[in-house]
Order: sequence, then structure tokens, then C-alpha cells
Amino acid sequence: MAPPLNPKAPEFYPKNRAQEPNFPSHTTFSVKPGKLRQPKCLPPRLLKQKVWVHKNRNFSSRKPLPPPKESVLKSLFGDKTSVMIRNIPNIFGRKDLLRILDNHCRRENSVQQQTPSSYDFLYLPMDFVKQANLGYAFVNFTSSVAAERFRREYDNFLWVDFGYKKICEISEAKYQGKEEYTQHFKDSRFPCHTNDYLPVILSPPSDGFTCYTLTTLGYRVSTRGGGTGRRIHVA
Repeated sequence: MAPPLNPKAPEFYPKNRAQEPNFPSHTTFSVKPGKLRQPKCLPPRLLKQKVWVHKNRNFSSRKPLPPPKESVLKSLFGDKTSVMIRNIPNIFGRKDLLRILDNHCRRENSVQQQTPSSYDFLYLPMDFVKQANLGYAFVNFTSSVAAERFRREYDNFLWVDFGYKKICEISEAKYQGKEEYTQHFKDSRFPCHTNDYLPVILSPPSDGFTCYTLTTLGYRVSTRGGGTGRRIHVA
């Protein structure tokens, strides 16, 4: 039987590897920056298990923050309701954006919301020669809360699911509200062959569930022979 350990025994420093004992797994080491000290061999009953303590004693692992409530949801645009969507894939048409917006409103309204998400205006500028969009669009939502929800979902959104590497950007639009867009586009001329290139008003506003009708703004013109064109009224 081994003799009892002496708690007052001096510290042991091995001179070479041959004299180095097998340290138990709970042996502690003291290391200072820039210096590597030799391990101390202390009696087992004097060894204390070190416990890491954060400097901030009030520290605790934080859980993910829950989604903001309607009462505290603040928009970066203030009370603005119209947004500009940038970096849209050029192959998208108006129907594609309508489907994306409808799906977004449907997801938001599937959860009971104090303020529903809906929109009532959309314009996707087009290149009439290449028959492709110019990479941006304008949307007016019926409330600033709905506009903020859309911004949170699609700002910095990567269109990978659609086969593109563009990063979507959402910013405040120059014109605000359905009335301003109506006044701006009501006398506009569009030298195109289809009404799909014109801005539209949705009636009633689309919330992702209800059916709506599209009313175009402005009118198409015919440019046969390179002239100034003739006016074509549209609904």
C-alpha cells in the first residue's frame, strides 16, 4: 500500500523526459502569454477543477429573437407604401412578378395579422425591342407595414431558385401611392405591341387569396413606318 501523500511536499519539476511522471487527466497547467511554464505536480486532493466563468456574470446563451409584433414593426421607409425592386431577372414578365407578389401576400396573410399584406399597383418597365424587362419594377402596397414585410423578405434576396445569381434590392420609390402613379402614367404613351408592358392597377387590391382585375394606365401607340404613331386606347 502506497504511503499517504504529504500536502506540504515541494513542487516537482522533472529534469528530463525520463523523470517526467504520467500526469492524471485532471492536472492543471498555468500558462502566461509569451511564457510556457513547466507543469506543476500537486497532490490530487489539492487539485481543484477549474471552471470557466464569463467576465459578464449576467451572461447567458441567448435564444433567437421572435418575429416582431405588429405594434413594434417599424418600416425603414416610414409611412411610405411604394417600393422599387431592383436587379430583377430580365426574363421575368409582369405575370411572373404578379405571381411572386401574390405568393408573398398569401404567406403573410395565412398567419393572422392585424394589418393584412396587399398591393394595388405594379409596373415593370420593358425593352420593347428586346422584349425583356429593364431589371427594376415599382409596387405600391396598401400600407407601410405590408411594404416593410416585403422588404424584409426580398431585400438582399438571391434569385437562385429561379436560376439567376442576381441579388434583389428593395428601396423607396420616387412616387408614392396609387394616386400619384395614376396621375403620372395616365397620359403616357408606350410604343409596344401588347398591353402586358403597361402599368396596371389591381382592383380590388390583391392579398393573395381574392381575385382581381387589371386596369392598364396610359395607352399604346403604333409606330408603323417610323412615324410618331397613332393612339390606341386600352382599358
